[in-house]
Amino acid sequence: MVRDVRPQLSAVFNRGETTLISTLLFDIGGVLVDLDGAPALAALMSLDASREAIHERWMQSQAVVAYETGRISASAFAAAAVVEFQLPVTADWFLEAFNGWPKGLHPGALELLDDIPARYRLAALSNTSATHWERIETMGLAQRFERLYLSHRIGCVKPSREAFAAALDDLAVPPSEVLFLDDISSNVAAARALGLHAEVAGDPSEARAVLRRYDILS
Repeated sequence: MVRDVRPQLSAVFNRGETTLISTLLFDIGGVLVDLDGAPALAALMSLDASREAIHERWMQSQAVVAYETGRISASAFAAAAVVEFQLPVTADWFLEAFNGWPKGLHPGALELLDDIPARYRLAALSNTSATHWERIETMGLAQRFERLYLSHRIGCVKPSREAFAAALDDLAVPPSEVLFLDDISSNVAAARALGLHAEVAGDPSEARAVLRRYDILS
C-alpha cells in the first residue's frame, strides 16, 4: 500500500498544550515486529535480567554496533559476538539463530499503520542488521513508510544524536513536529532530549494507545 503523503501540520491537544505534529517516526523491532533477541540472548548467557538491561548490554558490544552500522560482515559479527558474550555455541550456530530473531509482525501492526490519517508523514528509525532487514522486508512493512532510516544503511545507531539527526535532516522537519515511538526507554529519552515528542510503546496496541492520547487516532 502506497500512502497518499500530505505533509501538513496537525494540531494535537496533548497534556494540556497544543502540539503541532506532522511526522510519526517508528522503531520497528519491538514496536511492530516480534523480535526474539533479548530472551534468546538471556537464555544463551544464562542471564536473569530485564529486557532493557539485556538490550543495554547488547548495544554496548563493539561487534553488535559494527554489524548494525554495516561495517563488518555477518560471519565476522558472529565470530566476535560468540567470543565477546562468551556464548557456549559455535559462530555458525549463533548466526543461524540470530537470523531467526525477527519472528514476524506483531498482531495489528499493519492495521495500525494503515489507520493513521494520510496527513501524517510516516518514517521508521530502527537499529537493525542487513540480515534482519532482509527477513523483516518480506513482512510488508517497507511500503507503509515514506522513509526508512536503518542503522546498517545510515551508519549509526540509536540512541546516538547522529541517528536522530539523519532522520530529521532528511525529512527536513523540526524535532518539535515529530512523534517518535520506541520500545526502549533509553531511545525515547534520547529523542526527548533532542526536542522530539517521544513515547514508549512495546507493541501495536500500546502504540495505538499513544496515538489516541495524542488525538492522532480516534
